[in-house]
Amino acid sequence: MERAGICPSSGEQRPNQKAIGEQLNQPDIVMLNEVTTVQRELWLDLLREEQGYTEIVDTLDWGQELRESNIPPHHEFIHTSGQITAVHKDADARELERRHPSIRSGPWENSEMKDWSTNFPEKILNSEVKISGQSVDLWNVRTVPGSMYGEEKIKILENVYSRITKSDPERCILAGDLNIPKVERADGTVVSWGEDKPESIRERWISAEMDVMTGLSNVGLVDAFRHVHGYGDIDTEATSHESRRIDHIFTSESLNPERCWYDHDGYECSDHAPMVMEFSV
Repeated sequence: MERAGICPSSGEQRPNQKAIGEQLNQPDIVMLNEVTTVQRELWLDLLREEQGYTEIVDTLDWGQELRESNIPPHHEFIHTSGQITAVHKDADARELERRHPSIRSGPWENSEMKDWSTNFPEKILNSEVKISGQSVDLWNVRTVPGSMYGEEKIKILENVYSRITKSDPERCILAGDLNIPKVERADGTVVSWGEDKPESIRERWISAEMDVMTGLSNVGLVDAFRHVHGYGDIDTEATSHESRRIDHIFTSESLNPERCWYDHDGYECSDHAPMVMEFSV
């Protein structure tokens, strides 16, 4: 049984090993969102030396480079953070490798849309790992707030959805603070933030959110929390931030998600509750 854990918005606080270690009980794979670029070495040392995560990939280098850029539009964006994915030394997981997206090769190479249009590339960390000898695609993603960056939020969602569905991975985990949906009803109905957007962008906004929330089932991915717990009214224990469930793990059903929960003790070190999934390959 493997355990994957995500800790959204951890970069807003000083690195706290309790959040990774004691509270998440040393996940085999940990995905951190919003780690500040200036704390990169601090986090890498903490993960390696204190927590035993010997294989680590991140996008903090991209964030650092873009933060220092004077090229529009990046001179007006706040590129202060990125993502970290790490594998524990005791996990049955090996050969963690960061993927660098290319418009020249891949399942989208002959497509008119190359699926790499976001101005926040550091918010999308795609990697591959071998678990029990089987290759698993990992997507560690954080969308920027639509209230601040508008279309940039849906660009991230569109990029992730298109790249996952076009590659059609056999085994895949998508996790992170996705800032969606606006409302999730007891019967499973999802209400997008796009419902309140201007008509000129409303349909695209709704599609971008719904594609991720419900459309990934087309390539065999399930909402891990809902797959385990079913539907119904969301109580406090089933939320991740301000009484909403906006942090998610989507996983290939073939990975057999057996447990999935939000660890509210994690509020001691982040403004979002960390999320944990147990699965088997």
